[in-house]
Amino acid sequence: MKDTGLKLTCRRCGKEFVLSRAEQEFYEMKGFTLPTHCKACRSAKQAQPQSSRLACARCGTELDKEASVYCATCLESANLEIEQKAKQIQMAASAMRTRLEATEVQKAELAEALRQKEQLVAELESKVESLSQDLDKVQQFYAASGWLEPVLTEIQRKLEDLEHTQREINQKMLQTIRIMQERYENVSLLEIIKRNLRQSLKEGA
Repeated sequence: MKDTGLKLTCRRCGKEFVLSRAEQEFYEMKGFTLPTHCKACRSAKQAQPQSSRLACARCGTELDKEASVYCATCLESANLEIEQKAKQIQMAASAMRTRLEATEVQKAELAEALRQKEQLVAELESKVESLSQDLDKVQQFYAASGWLEPVLTEIQRKLEDLEHTQREINQKMLQTIRIMQERYENVSLLEIIKRNLRQSLKEGA
């Protein structure tokens, strides 16, 4: 069976190198990540003093002594991540500000509704007080009607007596008129006047 090698690119020198099948199995068995440098660069790296070697803190690529802790690629990626996180934070802050503004609007609406409710309660209390005063007046009227009722009853009785007396007077007047009509039915008006004059002269003498 032909050995299948894996072609990789050295991160230090940029040259391609082949990782054999046996080497791949060795790295897999040990749980190591695949090498990022060729054998020559790895040997040179091991030969250099530990203090003189700088590597990217993110991907492990060797850096110059004056370089930052990240390589250019990782630094750009880190900057992009920072920008993305900054945008996310900005969006979250904007959303929070929008919610706060909505909360302030709701707070103002609730305050206005509460003010209207308090005004309505005050109006209802005023109406209740007015009704209480009216009720007191009604109670006072009923209390006063206790002594007014006999007076009103007496007045009603006297009115009935007056009506009865008036009816009797009317009946007597009608009877008198009938009697006068019957008495003087055949007497002329001139005769009636003469009789009245004679009666008046007698009473004057």
